Amino acid sequence: MIPLREQEYIRERFARELAGKVKIDFFTQKASAIFVPGREECATCEDAGKLIQEVAALSPRLILTVHEFASELEAAQKLGVDKVPGIVLRGPANRPLRFFGLPAGNEFPNFIESILDISKQRAEVGAETAKQLKKLKDNVSIDVYVTPTCPHCPGVVRSAYRLALASAHIDAAAVVIGEFPRLAQRLGVQAVPLTVINGQPAIAGAVDEAGLLEAVLKVAGSGSLDAPASHGGATTSAAPESAPPSVSGLILPR
Repeated sequence: MIPLREQEYIRERFARELAGKVKIDFFTQKASAIFVPGREECATCEDAGKLIQEVAALSPRLILTVHEFASELEAAQKLGVDKVPGIVLRGPANRPLRFFGLPAGNEFPNFIESILDISKQRAEVGAETAKQLKKLKDNVSIDVYVTPTCPHCPGVVRSAYRLALASAHIDAAAVVIGEFPRLAQRLGVQAVPLTVINGQPAIAGAVDEAGLLEAVLKVAGSGSLDAPASHGGATTSAAPESAPPSVSGLILPR
């Protein structure tokens, strides 16, 4: 799925920049031959599985474990996985980063960068960010809803992941919202990126690390935001595409 030329590029970066071992837990769901009431078929599990296997094969420091979601619910719950395809990255600090959906398009370079980031013992954040994070006393969840074609989404996901790596009180996940239509309908997602903090839509549009941290601290302090904040109106339509995104056009970091 990943062109051979790009595989070699990623392999070289992993060899140079992976600081430690990274565990990759991939939760998938086999296609059912019969109709099961209430069960949603996973349109991208097969493609996501192939992609993750190819990525994991590019370095001996990447340790891949594949789980069948329905038969490993206890492991899924322990790792915070409630939908498929679900990917959990864990490095030396054992602070998980989650990605739900197929990490293709604009999200693929970010996925590779996240693997490199999580391989380090410590997160690289500024002194002011580190100082502000010390104010957190309660756990906070950040979910960033994205699409593969959104140019603004990777930056928000990267900021959320960096905060999660810098603070044990923050859990962060990226969700390819077009793959989960029921969730999109429940939250009323019409454009991305949409950042949800502690289950509440908090930020509509692109936001930098400082703005995201400000929103996290506000939710942690008061328990809510008055309304989703808009940061520059930099959004992309989240309307589901007519077919699952193809990974033949992976965009790789340069």
